[in-house]
Amino acid sequence: MSKEKKKEIMHRPFSIVNTLDIEKNHAVFLNPRRIELLKLIQKHGSILAASKALKMSYQQAWTVIRDINSTAALPVVSRQRGGAGGGGAEITDYGCRLIERYDLLRERFRRYLNDLDDDLQNLCSF
Repeated sequence: MSKEKKKEIMHRPFSIVNTLDIEKNHAVFLNPRRIELLKLIQKHGSILAASKALKMSYQQAWTVIRDINSTAALPVVSRQRGGAGGGGAEITDYGCRLIERYDLLRERFRRYLNDLDDDLQNLCSF
């Protein structure tokens, strides 16, 4: 660890830690891990490859996808059944917009937490 990082830790011993979880009817709809799964499906075109990259079981990934699709206003992930070329999955246009907006919200949330952290340091410094 660098001297600068150690100095910052010494001067900022308290921190606010949180993630951006979006719920609908008290159940998780989107969170960082679900968004990461969607991004990996987008990257690989495969639920299996995405689940492996996240070290998540295929069954768990499918449960998450079914949950997201049933909660969202429109489908987020669409699946193509196997065949000669094999199956696959893709993120719908609606899903792409959902990911983009979540990322924007997450960045705003991060900036807000940084501001709160500054306030916390001032509060705890006396």
